[in-house]
Amino acid sequence: MKVIINTNVILPDGILFDGIVAFERDKIVAVAKQSEYEIPATAEIIDANGLYTAPGLIDIHNHGSEENFFVDNPEACTEHFLKHGQTTVLPTFYQTMSLEDMIDGANKLKEFSKSKIGKVIKGLYMEGPFMRASGSNSQLFKWSGEISREQYTALVDGIGDFVRVWAIDPDRSNIVEIMDYVMAKKPSAIFTLGHSGATSEQCEKVYNSNLKIQTHHGDSGNAPRINQAKFGAGVDEYALCNQDMFIELICDESGIHLAPYSIRAAIKAKGIEKVILITDSFPKTGDYKNDESKGIKFGADLNYDANGLLAGSHLTLDNAVRNVMSYTGYGLSHAVRFASLNPAKALGIDKLYGSVQVGKIADLLLVDDRFSVKSVYLEGEKVF
Repeated sequence: MKVIINTNVILPDGILFDGIVAFERDKIVAVAKQSEYEIPATAEIIDANGLYTAPGLIDIHNHGSEENFFVDNPEACTEHFLKHGQTTVLPTFYQTMSLEDMIDGANKLKEFSKSKIGKVIKGLYMEGPFMRASGSNSQLFKWSGEISREQYTALVDGIGDFVRVWAIDPDRSNIVEIMDYVMAKKPSAIFTLGHSGATSEQCEKVYNSNLKIQTHHGDSGNAPRINQAKFGAGVDEYALCNQDMFIELICDESGIHLAPYSIRAAIKAKGIEKVILITDSFPKTGDYKNDESKGIKFGADLNYDANGLLAGSHLTLDNAVRNVMSYTGYGLSHAVRFASLNPAKALGIDKLYGSVQVGKIADLLLVDDRFSVKSVYLEGEKVF
């Protein structure tokens, strides 16, 4: 048994000061006030010296580090994000990958997930090909036209068992039959509202097909104009109004993906239980310079494509937690929840992951009050 002492435990709705966390092998066996817990004589003591104990962070939407796509170098990407406290990651495939690339890449990551640190990978997030054919890096898209039954069945048959999340556009003509096929193969599959020009009414029509999340809120696309002056209600509005849906937020340090007031408004609308922080981390695609007339503004954790379109980030989830605290006034407990328990609930893995609780997997972090990661424990073993 190992026991973390002299620590403040970050819980989903508060902080347990002067606490302990005990874990045996890969499971948490006690969370208590230090004064109320008798430490076994044989236990290995980990003195946190006043640091906070937090649950491992869960990043459901992540293409790779600044240097590598997950599919190209899973070991380097995993090590990079583990150092920043991300103990669960869903590598994300984009529309720039062909059918063959997706199948080969899924097989590669599935095999890597069986390794010691590869267990961080718990499936895939498919940001494509079932979305609208627009967005960053569109000149490289492999799925711009109609997706035939032969294509989507080959993809789902090839990788569907490893995919947890499929992003979709309700405006695609054959999206219902695609979703039905995915669900027939894997009933636990989750759908998100990806890049789309759909109306809220179109979103409503596919909601009952396990549509649970909105991909990067504020950057999914606008609904068609209903007159010369304004847009109708689209995926953003639908996700905010549907209280059962989760929304993803990208909180970069410059407030470029979402301005601070937009972040505050989104959290106020959804409540603390339906917000998920993501990185949408993406390898650097080239150098870019400020050109504010085109909306290009430098940020150390931003990524742009060759055409100057915002294309994900170079965020890590610990920094996203810190940024959301800075922008909103929410404290450690709720900010960490956005990056741990909430994504665990969305994925349906919260019985084992997402919070520091007896019976859950000992994916644990030691952090300071700025949420700088000092130590990382993966299934009870210190990895950083």
